Amino acid sequence: MSVAKLSRPELLLLLLYSTGPKGQIAEPVTGKTRLMKLLFLLSKEANIDDYLSQKQEFVPFKYGPFDAEVYDDLEALKELKLIDESPGKEEPDSEADMDEPYDTETQYKLTPQGVTKAKELLQATPKDVLRRVTNVKSIFGKMPLVELLHYVYGKYEEYAKLSEANL
Repeated sequence: MSVAKLSRPELLLLLLYSTGPKGQIAEPVTGKTRLMKLLFLLSKEANIDDYLSQKQEFVPFKYGPFDAEVYDDLEALKELKLIDESPGKEEPDSEADMDEPYDTETQYKLTPQGVTKAKELLQATPKDVLRRVTNVKSIFGKMPLVELLHYVYGKYEEYAKLSEANL
């Protein structure tokens, strides 16, 4: 029996549903930068692309590996009311915050409809895929962002060549 491949938005749903660093199901992911790096690590370290109907296409960019289609996927999920995206702060505390090179505040979490959809996806997803997603989220989701970036930039130098990060 062949298993249907996951779409990129479905992978995002599974990532947001999977157990996070606190050991809870459906822990939110905070920060666009962290979310992008988690998806990158799913591709590189968990070999998740084999299970996707369309591979992720990461390229070197200002803050390391980047795939612009992730933003399209997020927008599609928001329009379907499957995820919520909320800013961590109403306004920057200072002008320095406005110059912050990373988004460390935006929070991505499943809506109740998103949880229902993710549970449906789980039924058709191989256990190994969920294990890989959970491992990446729980291990790398608890790292401080600077440590996560050091890890990614150090291990995948070719994706850091355009980086403007001050690490």
